[in-house]
Amino acid sequence: MVLIGGLTGQPVDIYFRLDYPNCKAKVPDFEPCLRRETHYHTVRNFSLHPRNWREFKWCYPVIARRSKGLSLGINLNPDRVCTFDCIYCEVERSDFRLGKGQVRLPPLGQVRPMINLEEARAEMDQLLPLIREGHIWQEAEFSTVPLELRRFNDIAFSGNGEPTTYPRFSEAVQLVVEARSKAGYTPEEVKIVLITNATQLHRPQVQAGLRLLDKAKGEIWAKLDAGTPEYYSQIDRTNVPYKRVLNNILETARQQPLNIQTCMMCIQGVAPSVAEIEAYCKRLTDFLDGGGQIKMVQLYTVARRPPHQWVTSLPDTTLNAIAEGIKVSTGLAVETYGGNIGVTSILT
Repeated sequence: MVLIGGLTGQPVDIYFRLDYPNCKAKVPDFEPCLRRETHYHTVRNFSLHPRNWREFKWCYPVIARRSKGLSLGINLNPDRVCTFDCIYCEVERSDFRLGKGQVRLPPLGQVRPMINLEEARAEMDQLLPLIREGHIWQEAEFSTVPLELRRFNDIAFSGNGEPTTYPRFSEAVQLVVEARSKAGYTPEEVKIVLITNATQLHRPQVQAGLRLLDKAKGEIWAKLDAGTPEYYSQIDRTNVPYKRVLNNILETARQQPLNIQTCMMCIQGVAPSVAEIEAYCKRLTDFLDGGGQIKMVQLYTVARRPPHQWVTSLPDTTLNAIAEGIKVSTGLAVETYGGNIGVTSILT
């Protein structure tokens, strides 16, 4: 569980009270929303995840929980365009208009900002040496980062939308490969990561970028938030059929290994049902049985404030119980990443 307030080297008794008293958050049985845990390890608040830094427009360094250290983000979607409209996404889209389906569209009459790849290259040429020489840890935003997180893990295509919707995606991949090499990093030292909702992985121009990524020993973190079409529609709110996402993940995993990233949460105080989790595990085994290469499952809950108050974090006990069920059911490795949205911590 993330403790707001930074660091502790001594055992600390923490009481967690869910803001919604009817939150039923244990699988398969439910538990009271007040519980007591003891922490001996350094903990950090990951609720802040800014996608801009200083004068840089397209690249942003950030301490990321799934990276377990520093990640250099590349924002290919300053226009905030995405094929999903997830209920837990904190990207501000209140000015977007309703479309024909579930996904809202950018406002009319406004010029949509587009990333300038040459400017992005110049920004990486500044930021990567800053990181390599260790000067990044002297900057105010990073000077208090715990030692165990002072490691540069990856350069990630992420940002304010779905990276693979960018028309020049393969060029962007090549640019990052070249920038990493120029800075003197090897693929073993710093990964290139694509964080994707998998809706566009079937497109030829995206597949060209995936081949470059694979050649550069990069990683794909493909999103799968649901085990059923109904829950998928409720969580991800998209016009893209659930079957397409499943097919795209399977076909891509047949070509190169990938991670599955899954966000689970409480909705109106209720955790995912046992039936939903069982269906989710079945999807994972379908990938494996179909020849897909799944390296691991990244199971996380909301850690940044979503646009809806009724979307809150799963308690650690629930998240860990689900993870154990996934391990037993599929044989896959699972990592969990907790959050504290809708959870109040009271030090005693």
